Amino acid sequence: MFDTILIENGDGPGPGGAKGMGEGAILPVAPAIANALFSTYGIRITELPMTPEKVWRALQKRN
Repeated sequence: MFDTILIENGDGPGPGGAKGMGEGAILPVAPAIANALFSTYGIRITELPMTPEKVWRALQKRN
């Protein structure tokens, strides 16, 4: 579904200036909830911050 792309610009610590393959989320809870909503209900919330009210409205629209 998604392809990994390695971008080298000379600023990173890796060979050829490569940076990390993926930067982890600082707070992984919101992305985990967003992915669970998409997997279960097909709802994709892309606006931040993802508040409980936005989740509730998205669930109500789906019904």
